[in-house]
Amino acid sequence: MARPRSEEKRDAILTAAMELVAEHGLGAATAEIAKRAKVPHGSVFTYFGTKSALLNELYVALKTELSDAILETMPGDGDVRAQLHHLWTSWTGWGVLNPSGRRALAQLGVSDQITDASRQAAAIVAGPAVDIVRRARSSGALRNAPLAYVGALVETMAGTTIDFMIRDRDNAESIREAGFEALWQAVS
Repeated sequence: MARPRSEEKRDAILTAAMELVAEHGLGAATAEIAKRAKVPHGSVFTYFGTKSALLNELYVALKTELSDAILETMPGDGDVRAQLHHLWTSWTGWGVLNPSGRRALAQLGVSDQITDASRQAAAIVAGPAVDIVRRARSSGALRNAPLAYVGALVETMAGTTIDFMIRDRDNAESIREAGFEALWQAVS
């Protein structure tokens, strides 16, 4: 009879995979992931089946974590500028507090190992945040640009802002606000 799977082991494998993908890229070995998670190597495959399945679950988990951070206390008053500002503040805050998660997500986001199904699952979770960006750009210079393109611009601006916030912690808030003003001018 097979042992019941442990949520703690599963989470340890995902955390180890996140850290190693952030440090070494998608070539991080499953043996190293298991070692860092302090589980037998076979456990990676017991919980995820394949390395690709592990990477896809990690991608969706990180996108969900980021979306939850953004949407957790989203103002519901409909003021798109306030909502976009909240999105920006939450996103950059998550990135500063979770550098490994952000780096891993960046690697996974451009990987051909991430399936369309995983990308769609992440898009569903991020739907309310994407809708805020869609509403913000509705009358601006980017109003006719594909939403995916606008999203990529926002993601790039967030990544750059996070990098500079981490490098210059004394000025992190002013960097975050300058980034938001640049974003607002770009999309509205």
